[in-house]
Amino acid sequence: MIAQAVNLASALTRNRFSYPIGILALTLLGAIIRFGNLSNPQILMFDETYYVKDAYTLGLFGSERKWEDDPNPAFEAGDLSGYLMEAAYVVHPPIGKWIIWLGMELIGANSTLGWRFSVAVLGTLAIPLVIAIAYRLIGNKLFALMAGFLLAIEGLAIVMSRTAILDGLLMFLVLLGFYFMVRDLDYWRSRMNRLQSNALAIRPWLIPAAISLGLATGVKWSGLYFLAFFGLYTFVSDLVIRKRLGLPPALAIGQGFVNAVTLLVPALATYVLGWLGWILGSDGWGRQPERGWLAPLWEYHQNAFTFHTGLGSDHPYEANAFSWLLMGKPVAFYFERDKTGETCEFLPECNEAITAIPNLAIWYAGLIAIIWLLVRQFRKVRQAELLILTGFLAGWLPWVLYLDRTTFIFYAVVLSPFYAIAISYALHHYWRGGVVKNQPWRAKRIVWFLILALVMALYFLSIWMGFETSYWIWRIQMWFPWWI
Repeated sequence: MIAQAVNLASALTRNRFSYPIGILALTLLGAIIRFGNLSNPQILMFDETYYVKDAYTLGLFGSERKWEDDPNPAFEAGDLSGYLMEAAYVVHPPIGKWIIWLGMELIGANSTLGWRFSVAVLGTLAIPLVIAIAYRLIGNKLFALMAGFLLAIEGLAIVMSRTAILDGLLMFLVLLGFYFMVRDLDYWRSRMNRLQSNALAIRPWLIPAAISLGLATGVKWSGLYFLAFFGLYTFVSDLVIRKRLGLPPALAIGQGFVNAVTLLVPALATYVLGWLGWILGSDGWGRQPERGWLAPLWEYHQNAFTFHTGLGSDHPYEANAFSWLLMGKPVAFYFERDKTGETCEFLPECNEAITAIPNLAIWYAGLIAIIWLLVRQFRKVRQAELLILTGFLAGWLPWVLYLDRTTFIFYAVVLSPFYAIAISYALHHYWRGGVVKNQPWRAKRIVWFLILALVMALYFLSIWMGFETSYWIWRIQMWFPWWI
């Protein structure tokens, strides 16, 4: 059966219609998982209590407002009138909440589907985006589709595409910026190989990359890490290209300056535009019209920076950056158990749970693939591999500096697409080695891994999508006591 699956996959890649059909099929699979049962639970889960209500008042007034005491029951019931006219101090930029507001405006602010709609849309669109990236980096359609499949069934990506908080939005915008970085790499290598010139030039693909990363930073400030890491990558990769072509490396410094300006100016402009509602208004928190908008906005950011760097309160689900890699502490977004069966639709007794836990087969395989890519760079720097590593390190390494800060596993959702791409890249290398050495069993092992990832997805699907199950099913999904 495995051999037949391998042969079928190979045959499909030779059909010119199979690749676009595969993209559509995987996007549809991801959409079903991300939109199915999306309205459940019909309450504000975890940090939705902040971002949904903030998004609603942001859409009304251009800046966030405070709410009455205990406003959630009324808001969840459709009564949206519990806001006050007093400005609220919030520590994250507005762009992510504007995106959430778009879904609420389209579907309805009194609907749980409306709260989560935009997040689910972008979480679904991340799948064809990953496929496009993987194809450019790997050059093989089948393994590009594999990357999309892995992201479609990756648990952390699924949960964060079904929850109206900021991290899933950050993941998509970072991934969009990464796509443009891949296009920039193709463009710059081609240009340098063709011209072999030391002349400085603006790299046009860096402009949409900068806009994407400016949007990402306008969702959460951690988007700035990607802007910095990708900017550094353009300098390093330029040095590698010049060395290979025998060109003097000194002008790479000048080109690096051009790249920095090309990235920073559009990113900063995009970020500031995200604050336009606050800037044009007169009653946002800290807004002092008589002083203009620049100085008050800077002071706002100073306050927010102090908050973020000093955030160290204990939380039962906190997990530092090293814990993310080993899946030490998943976050329970929602849990309800009914022993009487009064609220159960299909079972005599039931519970519903939503837990932000990755697909463990993908998570651990992704970590192994990242380590493999890292080791390979010590022998020879390969630009595509270094770019994948740069994306991963931008999403993980800065958080190592904040081990005492209160952080959560769902921050690591930005790593999910890089894991999917790294696995597909590594498996393609493994498969090609089998072709050269006439070892067809390597392809079978790859299929077995994909089956394992799918089985793992089916095993945890109920706590990713909030399905009603028996209590014992939830118990066997909680592998360790500290997961509860």
